[in-house]
Amino acid sequence: MSLDEIESERAARKEALAKQRNEQRAVDVARLNELEIEHGDESVTAVKIGRYLPGIATLAVVRCLKSSELKRYRDRVKGENADNARAAEEAGMSALLYPEKGSDLWKATLDAIPGIPARLGTAAVFLAAGVEQAEGKV
Repeated sequence: MSLDEIESERAARKEALAKQRNEQRAVDVARLNELEIEHGDESVTAVKIGRYLPGIATLAVVRCLKSSELKRYRDRVKGENADNARAAEEAGMSALLYPEKGSDLWKATLDAIPGIPARLGTAAVFLAAGVEQAEGKV
């Protein structure tokens, strides 16, 4: 194969992948919109996955942590034996709205991006902290 043929094949592959990503992004953003309507724009946040592989989501959505969930997170990150990563993962999984837990999309996304629950938890904690601050609880 010549260099031109290889580059052409490569460009075609990347174009097909971009098309798949855009189709998945449309599904994901439509679901984000539905969740914003259902829960309120400021009660959910989207976390961009960052890289795309066929069969995974381009973003995940978490809701604001409930008071009890935020307290549990804060209790878990206190002290010298704190496991901050585990606490963030638990917060992320409790706040996850999309992709739905147990769905094929979630399983594929988690398989491809195993650190995503911690990122989601961090986003949910920040969202809850902002809500607390706005309500004068901090």
